[in-house]
Amino acid sequence: MKKVLGTVLVLFVVCSAIVFEGCSKDSSSGTLKIAMMPKFKGENYFDAVKIGAQEAVDELNKSGKVVDFLYDGPSQDQATNQKQVDILEGWIAQKVSVILVSPNDPTAIAPTLKKAQSRGIKVLTFDADAQADARDLFINQAVSSGIALGLVKSAADNLKLKGYGPSAPVNVALVSSAKTDANQQEWLAEIKKLLAAGDYNWLKIKNEDSDVYYPGPDETATQSQSGTLIGRMGPGADQIQAAIGLTSMASPALGSQYEAASVKPDVSKTVITGLATPNALKSYIKNSANPLDAGVLWSCMDLGYLAIQSGYQLAKGTITGSSASLTAGRIGQRDISNKTIILGPALIFDKNNVDQFNY
Repeated sequence: MKKVLGTVLVLFVVCSAIVFEGCSKDSSSGTLKIAMMPKFKGENYFDAVKIGAQEAVDELNKSGKVVDFLYDGPSQDQATNQKQVDILEGWIAQKVSVILVSPNDPTAIAPTLKKAQSRGIKVLTFDADAQADARDLFINQAVSSGIALGLVKSAADNLKLKGYGPSAPVNVALVSSAKTDANQQEWLAEIKKLLAAGDYNWLKIKNEDSDVYYPGPDETATQSQSGTLIGRMGPGADQIQAAIGLTSMASPALGSQYEAASVKPDVSKTVITGLATPNALKSYIKNSANPLDAGVLWSCMDLGYLAIQSGYQLAKGTITGSSASLTAGRIGQRDISNKTIILGPALIFDKNNVDQFNY
C-alpha cells in the first residue's frame, strides 16, 4: 500500500511539473501586448507612425505571432509629461510586455519608465529619446546632424535660387516646440554648428532669444507665433529672409500663415522650409505664390514599423540592447549602436517629387 501510495505521489509530482512547464511555455509563447504612445494624438505625423506600426502588428499576427496592439496618448492641447505618465501607469498595471513611447519630457518621464523596466516590461523610445538609463532601445528616425543638414540644405538651395549666397547673406528664424523637447534642441544645436561652418555661414541667426520660437505642442500658439514670424519677413520688417519649422506642426503653420497674411512677404525674396509630412506641405509646395518650396522628413510609417519590429524582437529575446543589428521585416537589416537603431537618412521633398509620397 505504501509502495502504491509512493508511486501515486511521484506521478502526481511529475504530472504537476509537466502541467506547470506547459503553462509556462504557453505564457511565454502566448499573446504579446505592445503599447505605443506618441507625444500627442490627432496629428498627421503620429497618425502616419501608427499606420506603419499597425502594418507590422498585422504582419506578425498573420505569421502566427500573436500581438495585441494598444495605442494611446495625450491630446494636442494636453501634451504634458503628466498626461503621458497617467497612461503609462495604466499600462504598467495591465502588465503589458512592451512600451514604445515618444516622450514630451525626457527627464521627467524617466522614473515612470524605470518603474516599467523594474516590472519586466521592455521600454523603447521612438521619435524622441528619454534618459538612456530609462529605456532599453531608442528607435531614432535619423541622426541629428543628418536632420539639421537636410533642413539647412533645403533652405540654402532655395535661397541661392532667389539670389542669396556668401555675398548676399540672410537672416534665419525658426519655430520649434517646447524647450524641453530633446529632439528639437539637438537639431537646433546641429543647425547652429552648420551655420558656423564655411558652406553655410551666410545663413545667420541674429538673436536666438528673439529668432527661435517655442510655442510648445499647442496648435493655436504655433499658428500665432508662426504668424508673428511671417510678419517679420514682410516689407519694412526685421528682414528675416528664411523661416524653418522644426516640428511637423510648425512647418505647415508657417505655410498657412503666409497665405493668411494681409501683407505678404515677397515670394521671390523669402524661403520657408521645415519638418513635416509631404501631405501636410504639398499644397504649399505646389503653390508658386507661397515661399514654402520644400520640406524635410523621413518615412513616418517606416518609423512605426521599425519600432514594433524592434519591440517584439526585444521582448522575445531575438535581440538585446547589446546586439549589433536586427532584421526588421520589409525594412531589412539595421545596425544597433549604443542601444540606438537608426531608421535612415533624412529626405528632402519639393515640387519635383512631393507627389510620390502619400503620408
